[in-house]
Amino acid sequence: MPYVLLFFQILFYTLGVPVICGLVVGLCRLWFQYAMGRGFGRGLVMATSIVGTPVHEMGHAIMCLLFGHKIDEIALWRPQNRDGVLGYVTHRYNPKNPYHQLGNIFIGLGPVFSGLGVMILCMVICFPETMSTYAENASELVGEEGGLLALMGEGAAMIPHLLEEWPDGGIPLWGRIIALIVMLSVSLHISLSPLDIKGALGGVPVYLVLTLVATVVVSLMGESAMTATAAGLQFFSAATFALFMLVFLLSLVWVILGLAVLLIRKMLHLK
Repeated sequence: MPYVLLFFQILFYTLGVPVICGLVVGLCRLWFQYAMGRGFGRGLVMATSIVGTPVHEMGHAIMCLLFGHKIDEIALWRPQNRDGVLGYVTHRYNPKNPYHQLGNIFIGLGPVFSGLGVMILCMVICFPETMSTYAENASELVGEEGGLLALMGEGAAMIPHLLEEWPDGGIPLWGRIIALIVMLSVSLHISLSPLDIKGALGGVPVYLVLTLVATVVVSLMGESAMTATAAGLQFFSAATFALFMLVFLLSLVWVILGLAVLLIRKMLHLK
């Protein structure tokens, strides 16, 4: 049984956070569109897609290049598509190449990584003090018992400070507002489409084999190695969660906004 547990620990701790992030953000976007109403909700999604969709598609494209897939066509933003697709990346690969197959997982999850990268860049440039404080506090909490809940608290406490007055020489207010708009736009488009999920599933068999091989190798090294591996993976997952916390929180902003609008619509009996 310890071997089975280790197998699932490796599987979850390596890919669990980005997969959960992509799915949760997708649910937040669906709820937001429902709560805002078909017309206004779609209009706001279209407006934020000017920034969010190119970041989404670049995530796919970058992973294609990293895993040797050939990009046939790329549209970073094409809102006129009748099928509602705002952008796309078409690619091909050698299905007999395990590395190419493995790449399907990361290509599918690409928007999660590119979106996170843009958000961290915005934080570092426009909110360096807030980001530095969060990173310092998060590094102390990662791996501690109850650390994940504490991280959520630290992340939530970070949001109100984003637009506070800064001393002379800091990024001006208008710059921070633009950065916040960019991050909010990106957070609404990180969600994984059904095609993204379908494409990612193509790499699952190879990933399962690699996980099984890693489990066997670590198991042969003894119980101490298994314990150390599980602890290390748990620490890695918690650190990854700390980074993705910004994505979760900004998605939650859209949920709260949608809830407020939904309540107003119900009170005014609007469709």
